[in-house]
Amino acid sequence: MTDTELALEICGEIRAACKKICLPYTLEVGEPGIADSKVGGMPYLSRGEAWPVCSYGDPMSFLAQIDCTQLKGLPDFPHAGLLQFFVGTDDVYGADFDDQIAQLGFQIIYRETVDPTVTAESVAVPRPSDGKECYTPLGDQPCRIVFGPVQNQDIPDGDCRFEKLFLQRWNQLRPEKPIRSIWDFYGLFPKEERDYDIFTLDPANAAGHQLDGYPFFTQADPRSEDNEYEEFDTLLFQLDSEMRDRKDLVCWGDCGVGNFFINREALKRRDFSRVLYNWDCG
Repeated sequence: MTDTELALEICGEIRAACKKICLPYTLEVGEPGIADSKVGGMPYLSRGEAWPVCSYGDPMSFLAQIDCTQLKGLPDFPHAGLLQFFVGTDDVYGADFDDQIAQLGFQIIYRETVDPTVTAESVAVPRPSDGKECYTPLGDQPCRIVFGPVQNQDIPDGDCRFEKLFLQRWNQLRPEKPIRSIWDFYGLFPKEERDYDIFTLDPANAAGHQLDGYPFFTQADPRSEDNEYEEFDTLLFQLDSEMRDRKDLVCWGDCGVGNFFINREALKRRDFSRVLYNWDCG
């Protein structure tokens, strides 16, 4: 068996053993109801509730809201209430890449119950800061979130666990050619013979807009860079960039992707105080 054939066999073994379910969704332009699943538009806030603000006092931007009654196909996720995502309006959308957990420039809110008497008119919308430029990954059109059926998803090579699993199996089967990284594997071949797409998933199986399952990154998985982030094993929410009719519905920087991660046990407890917020672009 050649090195390429063995690598593909190992990759197949890993993906067969590491499938996850995910709940994909699409965006449909239009203002949904106040308590519906949506990206942008008007969020649900309780009567008299103040709009979320960043640690420096500026109002956050409403990113997305999930009607959790639509998540019954996802074990461990809430199946009632609302899950909301707010992010900052600075040039990095409230992200702190030195501490991606501290909810100072972003906020996750879970509401177990919803007051059916709340209307869009009753939500206290903050006034924009005079003369201050505000940044958002969202276009100017609110969108309904339309969930598809739950799907099985293969682990992509960009997931923090893929490389570790591949290296373990490779070094077990090829002890005479030990490697310490995926890049070492490519180095086994002459430059003109290296296939850097050998582990790439079929686009039909790749991640996009979704909850749970495997995330997508245009750069690197932040959980592989710091042991502090290893606990965040569950993709809570992912919103990809999308353009339609030459207009951006969502655009993270230069067509990147935004994702939020949580520990599975915390999710079961409905504890959203520790969430990893990440976005990147090419």
